[in-house]
Amino acid sequence: MKKYLGIASAILITSVFVFLYAMKIGPFNNSSTNKSVEPAASITSEKTDEIDESDEKISVTAMEALLLGYEEAKKHTDEEPLLIHLTSTDDATVPQERNDGADGKRNTWNLSFGSEKGNFSISMKIDNGKVIPQNVRTDDNNLLSKGQYAISDIHIDSPKAVKQAIEELGMRSGDPEIPDDWIKGYHFTIAGYLTDPNSFEKHWLLRVMGISPNSPNSENESLRMSVFFDVKTGEMLNATEMTGYDKDGNSKWRDVEPKH
Repeated sequence: MKKYLGIASAILITSVFVFLYAMKIGPFNNSSTNKSVEPAASITSEKTDEIDESDEKISVTAMEALLLGYEEAKKHTDEEPLLIHLTSTDDATVPQERNDGADGKRNTWNLSFGSEKGNFSISMKIDNGKVIPQNVRTDDNNLLSKGQYAISDIHIDSPKAVKQAIEELGMRSGDPEIPDDWIKGYHFTIAGYLTDPNSFEKHWLLRVMGISPNSPNSENESLRMSVFFDVKTGEMLNATEMTGYDKDGNSKWRDVEPKH
């Protein structure tokens, strides 16, 4: 827990906002905001399937979502698809509830894969068990976002991570009845984060997002919490909770330790 110094205060949090509603929810800077120049890219397919808007909710874990996405990516390339980013989302066709994610499963995920060279990329959505490719791109000039991580190297899944966050840190779920909570239930992201303010090397982490047990504060502000796990070892590396906002409206965070 102490191997990364001053994570909550030293690392710019703005790049993380892209993943979920531009919300101020964490200390690490991830890879999604690396803007690749893609002028020569050609969109070879763009597809949005109709979703069965029934009340049935089919949910999957982070690893199950990755495997579904990997199989879809393999249909579009002979190269090995490498993960760029995965995140669960409240942008779903069925109502999202307070307990969603408590078992590590969500019914809606956004994810993207790319080739190592940068000549292929695909983004997709998983909604109620269906994989919906949204665009497939190829570029002979290798200017697309490059895939970064083989899913076979990921050795922790969302059920174990959220269980640990709840038991050791008292993390609570986002309440749909409290608009300031921003999220509904628990959410998950797998991506590359900058964990050392003196290095540009990214560390691949599984992030669990929820609400701090100390929420709300004395100003009745909802306090979010993020817990980060090394995807290779499964080790909990860091946990932070929001304490409020400064005079400029920026969220303030502090590191927290497990209860045991």
